[in-house]
Amino acid sequence: GAGADNKMSKARLMRLGLLMAITMTLHNLPEGFAVAFSSFTSIGPVMAIAIGVHNIPEGIIVAAPVYAATGSRRQALLMATASGLSEPAGALLALLFIKPYLTPLLLQYLLAGTGGVMSAVCVIELYPEGRKCRHDGQLLKGTLVGSAVMFGTLLLGV
Repeated sequence: GAGADNKMSKARLMRLGLLMAITMTLHNLPEGFAVAFSSFTSIGPVMAIAIGVHNIPEGIIVAAPVYAATGSRRQALLMATASGLSEPAGALLALLFIKPYLTPLLLQYLLAGTGGVMSAVCVIELYPEGRKCRHDGQLLKGTLVGSAVMFGTLLLGV
């Protein structure tokens, strides 16, 4: 019945929230590397601002399904915060342990791999979940605006 469907839906949303938290944690570690090492270059402030701004939607993609599944703002905020804290942890790791071994090429490979994982999660998990909401126009607008913003950051060299 409807109760079983609702329970399955909440379980599916919680699974998505956990998957996004894990994915964002893995995504944020090499971003922390990038922020740490860009701080020694002329693009450091721009990189920090760009990463900071794009962390907002990253937090939302973790918090929204958790909140929808549990109704708990606290739990959603804690999970989003925990996954977000992997970025400064990555920066600290980079500066303390990885700096002697990390080359610009290796950093590019790490970021490219991370981008591939994020792309796969978007196609396999987020897009189908977005389609279930049955607001295709909003889904398309959000996808186009997000793509345009990311393209803009590429044009700016961030």
